[in-house]
Amino acid sequence: MYRPTSSPGDRAALCTFVCVCLQCFQLTNVPLDRLVCEVTELCPPGCSCIKRPYNRSFEVYCPPATLSSLPHHLPNPNEPPPQPGRFDLRFGGSSMKFLESRDYFANTSRVDVSSSQIDTVTDEAWRSLQRVDRVDLSGNRLTTLPRLLQTENITFQWIALHDNPLTCECEQRWLMTWLKSLGSALHQLDSVKCHSPDWLKHRSIVSLQNDDYCRNPARERALFVLTVRKHCRLTRSVLK
Repeated sequence: MYRPTSSPGDRAALCTFVCVCLQCFQLTNVPLDRLVCEVTELCPPGCSCIKRPYNRSFEVYCPPATLSSLPHHLPNPNEPPPQPGRFDLRFGGSSMKFLESRDYFANTSRVDVSSSQIDTVTDEAWRSLQRVDRVDLSGNRLTTLPRLLQTENITFQWIALHDNPLTCECEQRWLMTWLKSLGSALHQLDSVKCHSPDWLKHRSIVSLQNDDYCRNPARERALFVLTVRKHCRLTRSVLK
């Protein structure tokens, strides 16, 4: 029977032993989610990196305000062996303003950058993120999304985009069609709302019609009033 000791080296050895032997022995009276391996090499400063062999996940958790950009490198998710791992990236509440693509997205099950300060996602990042099982971009500062999402038929298994100040100007009317095409993959579909222009503010984007994007009710009312006044003036002049 192996027990953890106060020595970091011993704890690492025990962790390796458990990970290696998890396939070989049935451990009783120990919940599988308690069998975890803490990895420190290449783990971002201030973050924790935990491998869970029972579900083959490799969680990288960084507390709010820890990150100002995505790490360029992460630990090898396949270490310690023998179980391979997929990244579960928990970066919510970060100070990131710019989201770029990373090679490790190809081996990632979740990217959570919710409630951050992201106002820009690069085209290559959008292309890479579609390979991720769950993408949470909610609560950021995105005002527009790139048309390539529609033209390149980029889809997601699960994505959250609500609580972003999205614009619903005329040139963004394609967005309604693309969001609808995601179906159940779009989390809180009706909560993805327009932030501007004023006459569409707080309207659910998927509830809009094409004409709603390019109409300005205030301008239409003003034109109607001018038309009526002009007609009245013409009528009075004829009556005279």
